[in-house]
Amino acid sequence: MHRIYDIFRFVVLSALIMLIAGCPVGLNRVPGDTELLKDKETGGEYYLYIPSWHNNEQRWPVIVTCHGTNPWDTAWAQIHEWRGLAEKYGLIVVAPVLQAVNSELNWPVQSQIARQKRDEKVILNIVHKTITSLNGDPNRVYMVGWSGGGYAVYYTGLRNPQIFRALVSRMGTFNEKFLPDVAERLDPYQPVAIFMAARDIPMINDQCRAAYHWLKAHGMKRVRLREITGVHQRRPKVALDYFKEVTRKFTFIRTSAIKGVSGNLLRVQFYLSADPAPRIVIWDFGDGQISKQQNPQHLYKFRGQYTAKAIVITPRGARTERILKVTLK
Repeated sequence: MHRIYDIFRFVVLSALIMLIAGCPVGLNRVPGDTELLKDKETGGEYYLYIPSWHNNEQRWPVIVTCHGTNPWDTAWAQIHEWRGLAEKYGLIVVAPVLQAVNSELNWPVQSQIARQKRDEKVILNIVHKTITSLNGDPNRVYMVGWSGGGYAVYYTGLRNPQIFRALVSRMGTFNEKFLPDVAERLDPYQPVAIFMAARDIPMINDQCRAAYHWLKAHGMKRVRLREITGVHQRRPKVALDYFKEVTRKFTFIRTSAIKGVSGNLLRVQFYLSADPAPRIVIWDFGDGQISKQQNPQHLYKFRGQYTAKAIVITPRGARTERILKVTLK
C-alpha cells in the first residue's frame, strides 16, 4: 500500500512540476555536430555536442549536463538546450543518459547509491574521452544538473573535485542519505552554486536549502544559494555565467609528489599546476620548512608521514589550499 502511495505521489509531483514549468525545450538549432554515442566500457549512452568551429589548436571547456526525471526531462533535451550556448561560447557539451534520477519512487537507499555509482563511472569515462580525443581542457571541466540531475551533481561532482572545477545544481533534488561516502572526499574550495526558483514547488526549494546547509556544515567554503525569479524551468545560462565567474575569480589547483628523487628515499619532488597562474605560491612541507617555489624539491630528515600543504593566492587575492599526504618509509 505504501508503495502504491509513493508511486502516486511521484506521478502527481512530476505532473505539477511540468505544469509549473510550462515551457518546451529550446532546440537551439545550430550548425555543430550532435551525436548519440555509447561508452564501450560501461555501455552507457550520452549525447555529445561539438561546436562547428572546433579545432585541435586550442583547449575547449567541457560541460557535463545532467538531466532530470524521465520522461519529463532527458539527456536529449539537455543537449539541445545547451547547443546555442555551446556554439556561441565554444563549449564541448556532454549529456549522459542517467539512471539515478527517479528516486522519488523511493528506491531502497542502496539501490539508489548503486545507480549513482554506475552513473559516476559513465560520466568519468565520458570526460576522459572528451579530454583525450577532442582536446577538452582538463582544467575547465564543469558539471551542472537540473531537477533530478541534482543527484549526479552532489554525488559524482563532489566526489571528484580534482576533475570538476565547479558545480551547479538548478532546482536540484538532494537527500543526504544518498551521500554515504562523499564527506571524506570533499574539497572545501570547490565552488558550488545552488539555484532555486521563487515560485517552485516548496519541497524542491526545501531540498535546495538542505543541500546548502549540508555543504556548509561539512566545511565547504565556496557554496552559494541563490533564488531566481520564475518557476521550475531550465536555465542553462545561469549555470554558464556562474562557471565563467568562478573561473575568473578562483584558481584551479592540482598537486602531486614523486618520492625517492635521485635515489634518495627522503627526497621528494612536489608539483603544482594552477589555472590561471597564481600571484603567490607557498609550500609547507609539514616538517617546519616552507618554499615559495611552485614545483620545489624537499629533503626530509626522517622517515614518517607528513602533511604537506600548498597555499595559492590569486592576483585578485582569493586563497586556495591543497593538502597532500606524504609517507616516507
